[in-house]
Amino acid sequence: MSQPTTPTEAPNGAPAKRGIGLIGLIALVISSSIGSGVFALSTDISAAAAPGPAIIAWLLTGVGFIALATTFGRLSLARPDLNGIVAYADEGFGPFVGFVSSWGYWLSIWIGNVAFGVMLTTAIGYFYPPFAGSLTVPAVIFMSVMNWAIVALVNRGVEEASVVNAIVMCCKLIPIFAFIATMLLLFNFNVFTADFWGTLANNIGGPDAPGSVGDQIINCFMVMMWVFVGMEGASVLGHRARRKADVSRATILGTSALVFIYVAASVLPYGYMTRDELLSVGSPSMVYIFQDAVGPWGGAFIAGGLVISILGAWLSYTILASEAMRTMGDMQLLPRGFSKLNRHGAPTLSLMVTGTMIQLLSIVMLFSEAAYQFAYSLCTASIVISWSLASAYMVKLAAKAEVEGRGSALALSLFATVFLVVAVLLAGVDLLLLCCIAYIPGLVCYVAARREQGCDHILEGFEKPLAVVLVGLGFIAIAFVAMGIITI
Repeated sequence: MSQPTTPTEAPNGAPAKRGIGLIGLIALVISSSIGSGVFALSTDISAAAAPGPAIIAWLLTGVGFIALATTFGRLSLARPDLNGIVAYADEGFGPFVGFVSSWGYWLSIWIGNVAFGVMLTTAIGYFYPPFAGSLTVPAVIFMSVMNWAIVALVNRGVEEASVVNAIVMCCKLIPIFAFIATMLLLFNFNVFTADFWGTLANNIGGPDAPGSVGDQIINCFMVMMWVFVGMEGASVLGHRARRKADVSRATILGTSALVFIYVAASVLPYGYMTRDELLSVGSPSMVYIFQDAVGPWGGAFIAGGLVISILGAWLSYTILASEAMRTMGDMQLLPRGFSKLNRHGAPTLSLMVTGTMIQLLSIVMLFSEAAYQFAYSLCTASIVISWSLASAYMVKLAAKAEVEGRGSALALSLFATVFLVVAVLLAGVDLLLLCCIAYIPGLVCYVAARREQGCDHILEGFEKPLAVVLVGLGFIAIAFVAMGIITI
């Protein structure tokens, strides 16, 4: 499906003067992904696994996401007429599957913003104790103010916001690299290997016992996938790039950098503190590990970096969410009002709906016992739907020999698809069920869009049973929540 020409691309296909360059696209990939997750990785990973299983999980996840990044890069070159991840499923499997993918992507991004908001209040709690601990009403009010301020900023223009994003990326990476360098200097191999596979912890037993090596690896997947949410940012904004080739480069380079940062930030602390010590530090863990390593100033330094990091990622996610909804309007998967741009080139209606959903879920999070973990897990489960369908589209193209380097394209995209599907099924079936609840109102919007186009048949062929399954699973999830089988 061909996409309309945007103001950043000349009618003849040549790049216009405005648009996002390579550095801006790389910044979008990195800044969109590095939000709050990396600052809590040490505790989240150590809660799931000992060093050995964690390294194996990172190996699988790293290869999986490099394969996915390469797949996105090749898709952007093979089909430059498509607006990235939210359009691939539509082109490959029809409009309803395209809606399933796009709606899931939009869900994941604004849910991720709620996770950022929760962690932002926790980080501020380091300086302002009333925000420390569990989520409170004043904290939600603060989240609400930040939410609408960022919506207002993006509403002034997406490309202008991306410039701010590039600056924020530089600021957030300084404390992260300072932490990694310090952990390298203080790394103790004996501490690192003391209980490398978690055998001793399992022999002792108790709630902190990590379980078998296989269980430990599986338990790592959700948090590891969460920190890569946003790596598709260059693909989503590919239509705003100065050069289409930059989209592929930015996605691969940005994701490779992310793998290095995440592995270093989560594995090196095992050589400074034992697993039991990592489990007992405060949240977010990087703040308190660095404070223990260098003194009180270190905690403030990392906490300040975390605040900047979250604000940058929140900005990126708001851009991505509004662009995803706008693209659904362009693709006629949502009513055309969602695709309208204001005089600054920003999709105001899409931004307002996104901001409203963030507001509502922020309030719901007051009733969650583990608000941050629940929000990022739900975000991850939602986006895996979109990632998998986009990767499956490359499998389809490669199988038909419609891309260059057919063999490697098929192998990488197939590996990425299988990895994503298996990982999310092993780690979060209940979360996938919760996602189905959010598809119910989405289907209403989809039906309205199809009627707006005068379609005689809203759902055709396999789309009908797929819609029935989604709605059925949504109501089952509602029942499970009511019975306490699934908790938030």
